[in-house]
Amino acid sequence: MVNTVSNAVQYDPFDDAILDDPFPVYAQLRAHSPVHYLERHNSWALARFEDIWSAGEKPECFASPGPSLMTTMTAEVMHADEPELAAVDSSVFSMNPPHHTTIRKQLVRHFSPRGVARLEDRVRAQVRDCLGEVLPTGRCDVIGDLAAKISVRVACLIIGLPVEDGDHLTGLVNRFFARETDVEGMPPDAILASGELSQYLQDAVRDRRKRGLGSEDVLDAYCGVEIEGERYSDAQLASHLVTLVVGGAETLPKVFAGGILQLHRHPDQRAEIVADPGLIPDAFVEIARYEMPTQFLTRTLTRDVELRGQQLRAGQGILFLYRSANRDELEFEEPDRFDIHRRPDRILSFGHGTHVCLGQHAARLEARVMLEELLAAVPDYAVKEEDVVPARSEFVAGYLEMPIAFEPRS
Repeated sequence: MVNTVSNAVQYDPFDDAILDDPFPVYAQLRAHSPVHYLERHNSWALARFEDIWSAGEKPECFASPGPSLMTTMTAEVMHADEPELAAVDSSVFSMNPPHHTTIRKQLVRHFSPRGVARLEDRVRAQVRDCLGEVLPTGRCDVIGDLAAKISVRVACLIIGLPVEDGDHLTGLVNRFFARETDVEGMPPDAILASGELSQYLQDAVRDRRKRGLGSEDVLDAYCGVEIEGERYSDAQLASHLVTLVVGGAETLPKVFAGGILQLHRHPDQRAEIVADPGLIPDAFVEIARYEMPTQFLTRTLTRDVELRGQQLRAGQGILFLYRSANRDELEFEEPDRFDIHRRPDRILSFGHGTHVCLGQHAARLEARVMLEELLAAVPDYAVKEEDVVPARSEFVAGYLEMPIAFEPRS
């Protein structure tokens, strides 16, 4: 039976209220309906930190993949011309142990702290090149001119894709996540971009197999993976790589831009970081908590569960509302306050449990280097808030453009 209190709170990930500003609704969910039934999707939304944290530790019960929450139209258009891809459910993101464990063991060395540390000099050089282009102009979009370029280039380095293709990949990812007013879910061009990205990655896989292995990168690792004695097809391997490209190119730029905005709004905290760049790693943890862009990720129940008095049934979907969890009053004191000196025992910005973010160490490295270089170059920047372009999406929120201004310098 669905609790009547649950019905008093209006929540759907496609609602305008959520797309414009989800936090008031998330606060209502935490207070009145932390385990909230979505009849339209036959799914439950978890709004409390502890519930999501605990569920992440139980992949045998909260299993991947979860419901896509696509509209029927979107699903039909996406799959009509790509039956092979429609049947593929082969992203490490959507797998469970033991197959998930097998894949991660092959990849972990490329994404470990030690594995990404070797990239620092190249990342710093790329950041300085990006800043060198904008410093004389007195303006910089910290997403388009900096963070998006750096993130996708690092993803290319780790995966084994040509770095010079970074701008093209960024464009595909941006189109994939673009939304249109009055179109629920993915508009036609976003669906088209999804197919183009998949085709690009299938071509990259075929090229690598033709040239042979030996590059010691993620592409090599995937090409060598065997699951139950079989290797991945080109389409399956491309499906895995889509997750890595999107994860590398989409989320960090939004988090980074949010951090630049918050440091602009909290000049005393920015001044502390400028005076002591050693504060940046901990400051980035707070930025990642406060500016978490992922609205939700999904799982599927494999068994009946009772949670906070609600009866959840096997086969139903589960939404982990990460942005709500990172503002949970039971986990964080004054969670709506931005504070670089906060030292939380745990956050959910990089997930938790089996599906903890594979690229979190790369993201930490990129963010640290970008903050070090940007604040050293323009410690007195100002965000042009009237020109900020927010992202309006059921899945990934944040910003599309974050322009800053400063005195031109060479």
